[in-house]
Parts: sequence; structure tokens; C-alpha cells
Amino acid sequence: MGNNQTLVQVAVAASCFGLMAVTMGPDDQPDPRAISQELHAGATPALAAADAPRLVVAEFAFSRQAHAAPAMETQSLEPERAAVAEMAVVVGLQATHGMDRSFFEAFGAYCGDVQGQPVPCTDRDAVEMLMVGRADFGVIGGQLSAREVQAGLRQTRLGVEMFALVMAPTAPVRSLSRQQLRQIFTGQVTHWSQLGLEGGAIVAVVPSERALAERAAKVLIPGDAFATTCVGVATERHVVDQLLREPGAVGIVRLASGPHEAGQKVVQIDWNAPTLEGFECGNYPFGIPMSLVTSGQPSGIAQRFLEFANGAEGKQLLGRTLMMRP
Repeated sequence: MGNNQTLVQVAVAASCFGLMAVTMGPDDQPDPRAISQELHAGATPALAAADAPRLVVAEFAFSRQAHAAPAMETQSLEPERAAVAEMAVVVGLQATHGMDRSFFEAFGAYCGDVQGQPVPCTDRDAVEMLMVGRADFGVIGGQLSAREVQAGLRQTRLGVEMFALVMAPTAPVRSLSRQQLRQIFTGQVTHWSQLGLEGGAIVAVVPSERALAERAAKVLIPGDAFATTCVGVATERHVVDQLLREPGAVGIVRLASGPHEAGQKVVQIDWNAPTLEGFECGNYPFGIPMSLVTSGQPSGIAQRFLEFANGAEGKQLLGRTLMMRP
């Protein structure tokens, strides 16, 4: 090339089958944007041939600066191409939404001049990709089934996206039952006296972000959606503002390892507090586990992913949205 630089792209297009990774030069390189447009239009990308590169669910660009060639000498690009390893990664939708996006970007930088953005793929599709050996590793929100474990897949816990109820520090309520929780956030009750508790009108506060609200509803009131009468807010800070403004407000927040907003207290559910210990033993099941999934024990690029996740930067980024062990 004129500037002695090779650009290698791993392109993606998600579907039930995933994405096809290709390593090409600039003259025969497909446009990843066209693949993404095809995906959003509802088309199903064709499966790769048996000897083609693996399918992936992420878009990465690798760039390497070639060594300067002697004057009047044509430099072969093949050695450099061979040195650029393709990284086949599947990231499920729950992991994409539940983990801080900057974590994946930082991991790309940790691997060396890698940039990428996950493309939508269900967590089940991500697992199926690993089952057929079309990815190095995956990241999902949820648990592997017994069938998948028997097939040789392994999951390594990264953290838990934990949801909790909060009220003003002066509120008399210390715990709510699961039934009371459902009644409040589906709009069946609108006054604390209807639950035999002290207080006036109930103001139910939920996340305004659709994906976050859907995940919270899935674990807190499975089978139901939040009532349209609930107040939607964008951040934990806005939840606290509602608690200060409305004496009868009860909000849903995502507890993480990072710092929390002052001016709120956590309300237990069935007298169980939102802790990792409670989640793991099933007493407090209101969370979504985020896990690294591999075929067999983590190795290679998957092991590097774990090393990054367990390092200072990785823990700091994961701790923005997940509850983790110290």
C-alpha cells in the first residue's frame, strides 16, 4: 500500500446464525455498513462455507503499521496479515445493555489497536454460536442450561445486574412482599393504606430507558410490565429527586459496586436484602448474572478477557452497572 499500512476488518451482521468474519485487502473488502443495513432490513445473512472464517457478533477494525521496505522493493503483505489474529466474540443483548459499553471498548484497546461495537444478537443465539464452535468466547446475561453445560460450555461469573427498591430514608416501610411489589408496579394499588401500611399516595418510579425497564420488570414482576402510571426517570439521581419530592414514592434502581446516590434507603423484598450472597443462594433472585461463556475452560483470548475484567480498570468499568465481589 502507499502508506505501508494494512487495514483488516472483521465485519458483522447478526441473526440467528450470527456474522461472517472476513480478512481482506481494500480492493475486495465488503462494506460492513451494507451488512448492518441488511440486518436491520430483516434479511438473513448467508452461512459461511465450512472453510470460511468463523461467524462473529461484533465489528472490529485492526490496523498494523508495516515495516518500511527497502527502496524499489515491493513488500509482501502476507506476513503481516498472518500476524493479525481474528477475534470471534458473541455478545448477547442483555450483556450489551447490562454492561457499561466503555468496558468492551477498553478491552479492545487492551488487546491492541482494536475498536468494535456489539451488534444485536439474542443471548440464546450467542450460546448457539459457541455450541457449534463459531466463536472464541461469548458474554451473556443469564444462565446456561443443563444441556449446554453437558455439551461442554462453561460460564464464569463477571457480576450481577442487581435491581432493588428504594424509598426516602424517613419512610416507615422496611420490607415489601413480592405480591405487594407486583401490585404497586402494575398499578393495582395506588395508596399505602391499601397494603395496610402507613403513608399517602404511592408514586412508583421506574427507569425511563426501555431496555433497562424491561430487564427490571422481567426480574421483579416476571410476566408483567410496569404500569403506564409509573413515573419514568433517566438516572438514579432522578429517582432520589422523586423520593425527596413525593413522600410516598418508591423507586427501582440498579445496585452496582460503584458509588450510590445519597438520600435513599434500600427496602428489602420478603425481608431479604439485595446482596450477592442472597442472589447466589436464591433468597434475593432479582438480578441478571453476567457471564463469560467458553467451550471448555477459558483460554487464549477468553483468558485475556478475564484478566482484563479482573484488573483494576476492568473492575472499575464493570462496577458501574454490575454488583461484583471485591
